[in-house]
Amino acid sequence: MKKLAYLPLAVALMTGCGSNSSSFSLLPSEANFEQAALTKNKIDILWVVDNSGSMDSSQQALATNIARFIELFNKRGFDYSMAVSTSDAYKELFGAGQNQSRFKDGTDSTSHTGYHVVTRNTPNLVSTFSTNVLQGIMGSGDERAFQSIKQALENPDNAAVFPRPGAFLAVIILSDEDDYSHDGSNSIAGDYSNPGLHSIASYVSYLDGLTGADASTRAQKYSVNSIAILDQQCLDTLNAETPGRRIGIRYVELAEATNGIVGDLCGNFGQTLADISAYILNAVTEFFLDREPNVSTIRAYIDGKRVPRIESPSGDGFIYHADRNSITFHGKWQPQASQDVKVTFDPTSIR
Repeated sequence: MKKLAYLPLAVALMTGCGSNSSSFSLLPSEANFEQAALTKNKIDILWVVDNSGSMDSSQQALATNIARFIELFNKRGFDYSMAVSTSDAYKELFGAGQNQSRFKDGTDSTSHTGYHVVTRNTPNLVSTFSTNVLQGIMGSGDERAFQSIKQALENPDNAAVFPRPGAFLAVIILSDEDDYSHDGSNSIAGDYSNPGLHSIASYVSYLDGLTGADASTRAQKYSVNSIAILDQQCLDTLNAETPGRRIGIRYVELAEATNGIVGDLCGNFGQTLADISAYILNAVTEFFLDREPNVSTIRAYIDGKRVPRIESPSGDGFIYHADRNSITFHGKWQPQASQDVKVTFDPTSIR
């Protein structure tokens, strides 16, 4: 699965060149990025929570650790909103009613918060979101997270406020099963060869259309991520408690196709949430260069301060990604929403 896929936040470029006989020289190129002036510091996060019979402990872990997830968003000053749907939101298609796919503000068995979408300004944010995400275990055992994403995003009440224009859309699926979305009302769980099973490509195409993305800009617009069972060891451990779980094969495939990240359901839940939030923030603070640079000449500045170049994302500084011709910032140098970023370099070719 891809581990680094990000969103550009700016576009103001100045270049120049001169020639002398049959040779030519290139003047440095400068790219100035003003995050505060753009809408790309908006992040909309849709949680798709498996509400089947074996998910109680995983929902509790998410609710307990949600502060770890939003910590970086608050620290960096980003404008984020979060909504919750379930893996059986698709049942609206088979007569369950429009409330089936409405963003959740709690459940009848707990309480209702009144906030179908929460933001950094929502009162008692952590406890409110915890109530929203605890969707219980009375949902369908026929999990169709992908079909439910589409149904939730097309619900008129939801679509009126989410996702917001210009926002990066991050979908996060929490499940101990896999996706078996198809057109029929019958379950085909476990049947990966069923000809009616919706393809991964069909959901990539849907999200491309929703966000205005294509193959070249997909990493700039959205990602689908998940916290799922990733290997046999985790599967055996969880099935020893409650049988019937599955490795999230299709979750991994959709994450790979949309530049997302997958977390281990059997891992440290707090750390997994922190890692996913950092990944999403990296995605919305990736800066794409307009020309291929002479790598040794790249200089990056945040609010006028020179940023060191590093080789590992675990360090403090910037990394140049040749495969995407982009710059990402890490550690203490990850830009905040209001900061100015400037990148200069000598290009390797004329326009």
